[in-house]
Amino acid sequence: MERIEWEDVQRIVLSGYKHLPYSAYVLRRFQPAQHSRKKVWLADLAKRLTPVLPDPSSKAQPAINLALTASGLQHLGIDETTLNSFSMEFLEGMAPPRAPGAPIPRRANILGDLEASSPEFWDWGGWNEKTRDIDALLMLFATDETSLKKLIESEIEAMQGIADGDAIVLKGRLFCPDMKEHFGYVDGLSQPKIEGRPERKNKNPEKGMSEIKPGSEVKPGEFLLGYLNERRARATNGHGRDVRRNGTYLVFRQLEQDVPAFNAFISDVAKKLGETEEWVAARLLGRSRNGDPLVAEGFDVGNSKNDFLYYYQDRSGLTCPIGAHIRRANPRDSLIPDPETALRLSKMHRIIRRGRPYGERWEPNNEEPVGENVGRGMLFIALNADIAGQFELIQHSWLNNPRFNGLYTGTDPISHFSGDEGITIQNRPANLHIRRPAPFVRVRGGAYFFLPGIRALRDIAASA
Repeated sequence: MERIEWEDVQRIVLSGYKHLPYSAYVLRRFQPAQHSRKKVWLADLAKRLTPVLPDPSSKAQPAINLALTASGLQHLGIDETTLNSFSMEFLEGMAPPRAPGAPIPRRANILGDLEASSPEFWDWGGWNEKTRDIDALLMLFATDETSLKKLIESEIEAMQGIADGDAIVLKGRLFCPDMKEHFGYVDGLSQPKIEGRPERKNKNPEKGMSEIKPGSEVKPGEFLLGYLNERRARATNGHGRDVRRNGTYLVFRQLEQDVPAFNAFISDVAKKLGETEEWVAARLLGRSRNGDPLVAEGFDVGNSKNDFLYYYQDRSGLTCPIGAHIRRANPRDSLIPDPETALRLSKMHRIIRRGRPYGERWEPNNEEPVGENVGRGMLFIALNADIAGQFELIQHSWLNNPRFNGLYTGTDPISHFSGDEGITIQNRPANLHIRRPAPFVRVRGGAYFFLPGIRALRDIAASA
């Protein structure tokens, strides 16, 4: 097993910072000049970025990570030849500009960013020239709101003279202790484990390698450039001072959630089917709202909420619907007749999610009009070494695909994509077909970033 340079990897790759529940995502645009001042800023920031190793000496210590768009790398002096070594998707961006009267860009169709979720209506990163260009994303994490506020002010002050315009600050928060997002589901349960990750100091010594379930460990090259991936290939040459080494691509999307409309839909469907609201909610996600996987009903999965497969336990989808969110987002061993091959191939399309809810929690007694924009949703982050083969494939071929895994209608029930709005729940003697009036999620902004290794950032800062 090759050694991973974890001391050079930004910590967000391995940690969701659950001990730092308050967070801010600061989006900035660089001034076109001031090259030397940008280098000074980057050199100073690189010293304060939080790496995987060593572990922070104090759990209360704030964390800082930095990601850059293609234009951000250009502003920091990356030459054209080096920039062209990055992936086409990253260089093109999440929302390529659309000329007046021109067809909808291919990427918007791939991601399903259409209608109300079109980049035309985004608050940032879309087609509006005033808010389109984003160069840098600072991710800040703290123990409390006061500490976070000081951290935001300090980092914005540090960029005085090199940043253009006002900062866009999006604040996220983990709702402790239940860790539920706005639709009421426990979030962040199904995460791939990177092969060669550092062992936790408090790991139970009784749990050895035999505890690792098939498909749970993924080659490091699926998430970090410079290492072998599941195809036994590398995205970089694996040595030298390649600026991409120990970095990964970061997908950032602001997803607004219409909680009152979602809850009203759940209630209406439950009444029509003669089931409870929790039964309906669980069939849409594939888990109960407390995180228990439906497919594990009747099977012993111990204390884990993630160690299960589909092919032998629920091939027909009678327990966990085939079109449920978690089954679309990670089909595990279910996509083709050979479960072993399916499981191996699915490991080539995993992502690490680091998203957080934003906005205040919806309370049942709140009288919010359905569809009202109250600024509540998910700040979605995905880390992957191949945007097209991981994030985009999941979005286009699995979540948005009416023909997913033998289905003939419907798309992901919790996605922003409208498409065919039917939802199928496998049942005997006949399947249940539900009409979704409209998506409960709307994209409000997004961009593709690169999360560099810390050494690469130091090298960029030191370059002439």
